[in-house]
Amino acid sequence: MVGPALAAAVRGWALGLVRLFYPSRTASGAGRVPSAGPVIVVANHPNGLLDPLILRLALDRPVSFLGKSTFWDNPFFRLCVESFGALPVFRAHEADTRQNERTFERCHELLAARGWLALFPEGKSHDETTLQPMKTGAARIALGAGVPVTILPVGLLFEDKDVFRSGVAVAVGEPFVVNPGNPEDREAVLALTAKIAAVLAEVVLQAEDAAVWRAFLAVAHWTGTASLAEREVRARSLAVRWEALAEDDPDAAEAFAMEVRRYSRALRAVGVEDPFAIEAAEPRDALAGLFPLVLLAPVALLGALLAWLPYRLVRPASIKLAAGHVDVIGTIKLLLGFLVLFLTYAGWAIAAGLALPAYFPDVSAWLAALGMLALGPLTGLAALRFDERLTLRREAFRGIAVRLFRPKLALALVERRRELVERVLASLESPPASR
Repeated sequence: MVGPALAAAVRGWALGLVRLFYPSRTASGAGRVPSAGPVIVVANHPNGLLDPLILRLALDRPVSFLGKSTFWDNPFFRLCVESFGALPVFRAHEADTRQNERTFERCHELLAARGWLALFPEGKSHDETTLQPMKTGAARIALGAGVPVTILPVGLLFEDKDVFRSGVAVAVGEPFVVNPGNPEDREAVLALTAKIAAVLAEVVLQAEDAAVWRAFLAVAHWTGTASLAEREVRARSLAVRWEALAEDDPDAAEAFAMEVRRYSRALRAVGVEDPFAIEAAEPRDALAGLFPLVLLAPVALLGALLAWLPYRLVRPASIKLAAGHVDVIGTIKLLLGFLVLFLTYAGWAIAAGLALPAYFPDVSAWLAALGMLALGPLTGLAALRFDERLTLRREAFRGIAVRLFRPKLALALVERRRELVERVLASLESPPASR
């Protein structure tokens, strides 16, 4: 068992890393989150061990979760998962599945105590653009709880899940209550599993392939939606309309998809990803945004000198370690990045403690080491902020350059976006055709 103080420290460390990795975490439907348990949160599972941590942050509830039993074989992972109240699931190819009876009992005890439990009914983390077939565990746990349990569907959408400093959108669906039943009643279990699949499908953006999935988000952004959560909601509405259109008029659906692809290519051809960089960027505002960059540059340069190379090596190393499992790259990158940067800054601290007293006898080795240990992460954060702001300024200047030097093309791109938006909004306002 993990002591309360150690568990709190591990939770603070892990959630702090997630906040740093995904600084933008926006939610839609947050008012649907129940004020108290017992609650079973059912969610899609696109990003490995980070999904339950995102749920805990987004819902602001002490959500426990189930994890594969092999996590308990590693002392580090055991410490992490037990700090969050995780319970082991024993899979047939790894352990004796009869041990799951005790896990189910502990789930029921948690729910009887009005606790919160997060489950991923797909049964595995994956990188597909559609929900995978649902397992029956969530339904059996809910029916066997012995008390009425609220099921809360939540959809997770990562802007770019293995990219540091990217965003997450959390969509909260309508909760419903499951009364106590018989978890051995196969028909009842299958019926509840089907209902869970249906409500989860309402909060998860799905598409036939990754290109179409990204297109939904791109078109939703072109309509002027600000946050990733707003884009996700609109993208799901588009997906519903697209599915109806593709069934009723496949040629029209394909023609619209082709138009979207052409517009995306036209933007990339002029070096712009966001069409609003062409429409909204003003030279005066873009130039004014350079001033904070100038002030931040010296500190950012020091941060880059101290840790740029190790930081850049984390991504390829994470991809290599993931061995083709794209859904766990983010998890590996988070943990490996922390370890690599910790060792990097520790190395600089030791170097400072050994070198500085030789040149400045009045400076103690411990003071030099501690100073460098604080300076490293602070300058590293400054370098991150500098890179983020520089990326935004670069996009703005590219948009301005198109407007100044290719005004006819800029006007054509603006008009095409507006025409596309009018068609999109019209399709959202009209009901889907009957099937």
